[in-house]
Amino acid sequence: MKIQVLSAEMASRIAAGEVVERPASVVKELVENSIDAGATEITVELEKSGTSLIRVIDNGEGMAAEDLALAVERHCTSKLRSDEELFRISTLGFRGEALPSMASVSRLEITSRQTGSEAAYRLRVESGNKTAPSIAAAALGTTVELKDLFYNVPARRKFLKSLTTEFSHVCDVVNRMALAYPQIHFRLTHNDRTMTDFVAVTELRDRLDQVLGGDVAKSLRPLESRQGTVSLTGYLSAAPTSFPNSRHLITFVNRRYVRDKILIHAVMHGYETLLMKGQYPAVVLLLKIPFEEVDVNVHPAKYEVRFRRQSEMHEAVAHAIRRALKVEAQQPAPRNFAPWPQAPAAVMESSLPYANSFFGSAEPVHPAPNREVFVFPNPSQPQAGFFSSLNVLGQILGCYLVCSSSQGLAVIDQHAAHERVAFERLRRQMRANEVEKQGLLIHQVLELSAGEMMLLETQLAVLERYGFTLEPFGPVSYAIIAVPALLPEGDYRPVVRQMVAELAEVDESEKLGQHLEERLATIACHSVIRANRKLEVHEMRALLWDLDQTDFATQCPHGRPVLLEFSREELERLFKRVV
Repeated sequence: MKIQVLSAEMASRIAAGEVVERPASVVKELVENSIDAGATEITVELEKSGTSLIRVIDNGEGMAAEDLALAVERHCTSKLRSDEELFRISTLGFRGEALPSMASVSRLEITSRQTGSEAAYRLRVESGNKTAPSIAAAALGTTVELKDLFYNVPARRKFLKSLTTEFSHVCDVVNRMALAYPQIHFRLTHNDRTMTDFVAVTELRDRLDQVLGGDVAKSLRPLESRQGTVSLTGYLSAAPTSFPNSRHLITFVNRRYVRDKILIHAVMHGYETLLMKGQYPAVVLLLKIPFEEVDVNVHPAKYEVRFRRQSEMHEAVAHAIRRALKVEAQQPAPRNFAPWPQAPAAVMESSLPYANSFFGSAEPVHPAPNREVFVFPNPSQPQAGFFSSLNVLGQILGCYLVCSSSQGLAVIDQHAAHERVAFERLRRQMRANEVEKQGLLIHQVLELSAGEMMLLETQLAVLERYGFTLEPFGPVSYAIIAVPALLPEGDYRPVVRQMVAELAEVDESEKLGQHLEERLATIACHSVIRANRKLEVHEMRALLWDLDQTDFATQCPHGRPVLLEFSREELERLFKRVV
């Protein structure tokens, strides 16, 4: 016979390959079990990055002897009681396959003492053979110990990375759990050395300092939004703060860490045109939605989820981040400067109170001794924002506007500033369905499958919004008769086909929208003030006023900064002035 039934041992090892990929996978599953058990203290102990020993100790509710015996049997769980609960999962673990999978590729020992029990019980499993639970001495809670991971699967052991790499993955798991559950005390030791000790805190802000470090944490701004049953909280970095990889982009759904492509795309869409290409923000995003609105049973390691209304979820996340960043991008955030080392023979000189007029003249203001000077705007002038309140001093190098502000010195890139103003105007036209169209002299025929035809017919209005006009051309074809004038000349069928494919996941194709906005940025770049052009004072002030009417005015559409500001304190430190 060609078809054979796999042995139970072989089937267990194959199943283990889906759940236990590396030591970090074991730590993740065990820590999740500890959290589900109500633990407030969780300790992870490793030897040789977890390849030799993984021990997870918690003070949770523990297990009785009869439960302990069933815990290592496949598909035995205490977290599902009915079929309905499978579609509104509120626990981190639920499948009942983690412990059996670990036991099939390691030497497993579990010691647990239930609340109210005078004794603990210990159970050992090796190569699928388990012992009967025996009485042991232990504190309340559960200790799970794995030795010699993949000792009986040498091929899998060869695929492990270096000890340093494997340990870094374990650190990532503990850090993410610590961010999701700041009220739990987490410890991580490696070869009897304490690596992290995250004491329990009440505020996520305090946990950010513990996990991400002060330098990253202090650059993050709070995020809070609620739309119906969807709640968004967390922290995010304001442009231009960015990183060369997505290591600091961390998303949770109902406090479960996920790497969901819809969420990641929504976050990056919220930052569109604010970061340079290839750069990523620092984001800790906690999404809370009803359990029945998300399916977490779509990935063996539960790193991916499926939303019931994923397009609405995408828009909710992107808009919340966009709104939070809009305030930060209207004017520069205050910066913290490291103290300048004092020179041995510094000149001791007291600071003079400098004054700044609103649109003031270049004439100096002489303050009275020991008296601050405040210069108020002319009452006839309209209320000005940050940029129009700057005092224009002049233009240098044909590219930069030099201004004084109440905080110090501001330098503005005139090309980047005008580029952002022009880009936002063009984008508003597109979003107001006023995109200019270009009719095609020769129509391009697009042949589609039956599924694509059905989807396209329901989304013709979306295509029309982005400037595409299509008409039926036979039973399985559509003719493209007009396209957005922004697109260069060429074959437009791949663009439309790509959009149709994307509509299956996101109703309004964000990728196409991003493509069009990239074209908008290019047009804006070539149609605005160029470098080495001398501007009159009234032109400078008009540009500054336009910036105040523009969202995200501190970054150009390509993510470059529009403004650099130097505070008085920084200038004095640069000049070695000591107050």
